[in-house]
Amino acid sequence: MQDMQLLELNPRVLNSHSDEEWLKLAEKRFEIECQEMYAQAEKSLHAFIESAWPIIEPSRPFIGNWHIDAICTHLEAVTRGEILRLVINIPPRSSKSTIVSVMWPVWVWLQDPTRRFLTVSHGDRLAVRDALASRRLLTSSWFQKGWKDKFSLTGDQNQKSRYENNHRGCRMAFGIGSGITGEGGDMLIIDDPHDAKSAMFSEKERQNVLDAFDQELSTRLNDSEKSAIVIIMQRLHGEDLAGHVLKTGQYEHLCLPMEYESARKCITCLGTQDPRTIEGELLCPERFPLAWVAEQKRTLGTYGASGQLQQSPVPAKGGLIKLDWFQRYSVLPTKDQWIQVVQFWDTAQKANELLNCPWVCGTWVKAKNGGLYLIDVFREWMDYPQGKRIAKSLAEKYNPHVIVIEDKSTGSSLIQEMKKETKFSILPFEPEADKITRLATESPAVESGRIWLPYIASWLPAFELEIGGFPLSATMDQADMLSMALRYFQKKKISVADVLAGKK
Repeated sequence: MQDMQLLELNPRVLNSHSDEEWLKLAEKRFEIECQEMYAQAEKSLHAFIESAWPIIEPSRPFIGNWHIDAICTHLEAVTRGEILRLVINIPPRSSKSTIVSVMWPVWVWLQDPTRRFLTVSHGDRLAVRDALASRRLLTSSWFQKGWKDKFSLTGDQNQKSRYENNHRGCRMAFGIGSGITGEGGDMLIIDDPHDAKSAMFSEKERQNVLDAFDQELSTRLNDSEKSAIVIIMQRLHGEDLAGHVLKTGQYEHLCLPMEYESARKCITCLGTQDPRTIEGELLCPERFPLAWVAEQKRTLGTYGASGQLQQSPVPAKGGLIKLDWFQRYSVLPTKDQWIQVVQFWDTAQKANELLNCPWVCGTWVKAKNGGLYLIDVFREWMDYPQGKRIAKSLAEKYNPHVIVIEDKSTGSSLIQEMKKETKFSILPFEPEADKITRLATESPAVESGRIWLPYIASWLPAFELEIGGFPLSATMDQADMLSMALRYFQKKKISVADVLAGKK
């Protein structure tokens, strides 16, 4: 104890100690500090990350912040079995992969080297990259000095994408579409399951990921009651994997937006909460200063910034169509001011969508003042016979000059049968390009102030929710009806020839 107290003093005053004695004391203190560091790192994931950081990120200094504390707290709870389903939404470049996919599995093996990990990303390359980084940490002299007696990697299972330790703990890394038939794990880590470049607007890409998770990954857990799933990603769409699993109500959600939004303040089951109090306050100003965030917003655009930075795939102030572009009416123009009444139908397009996608009909009035008034939206999940009955009923109710129906699948059948069985003029509509491009092309008509919505209507909230969030909304059927109507009124004029053509 006396020697250790002397070590706290300036060596120049230690006249009673020779240089050799002082060096021994210094070495002794260094050894004690190393032991304390290793002990603390084994106990605390945050301490482990800070100590191991130079091994993984030698060119970038460690910058501590409250969001790292929050992530570590929740991962420690997963390690203890207190949380079994966890979603972490956080902006890119926030060290999420370094913490969750590289450091955490290594730390877990210090607690229990028998744990088996399945680690997944949207591509094999990224999954293997993080697995290799973990292996470099495991084999580093720093790690071996502190924990070489805990476990060791085996020689017969030591590949890039799969390696084991001598306690039968294992790590397997693969892309989400690669398949893992026959494999199982205690911990499933899914890090960025979607390719951000395509997932925002590609329903097919998103669905492929959801199918891989539902039909394969979720069945690979060794123990349904004890094994854990951790998903960490930035949001890209309302129906991305995070949105998909959060709807089940089974996942704890740690949401860390770049800029603070008081209306979305995150508080988790552990009592952890976003400590920020000022609207727009940055997540980590030292790492992500205001100028950097502004540049990211310009680069990502409205939708990218809302999802990837704010973890809100529906922009807070609207998307492609701003809701404040719409005019509002409490009373329609009198009927002597009406020029046209037109109904637009977007039906379920595929047989397997009849139970998943609704039929939508928008009834519009074009007035002499140039305004286009949406007076009713019908939206319901129906099979074809029911849909045809409703189409006839709504036609009788509003007596439109023309009924415009998208000419695809069930819509094509509806066109033919409505021509034969009703008195109304039926015109097919052939869409061009994709849904997003169609509405983007017609959006200036809304921005110009020509489109009128009611102040109050039973159908209005669902319409505003979808249109305000488009194209990141969970559904696009009402947006498709809107783009159809805007294109029709822009390009089409009612004439006797149209009416006759519609009845042929």
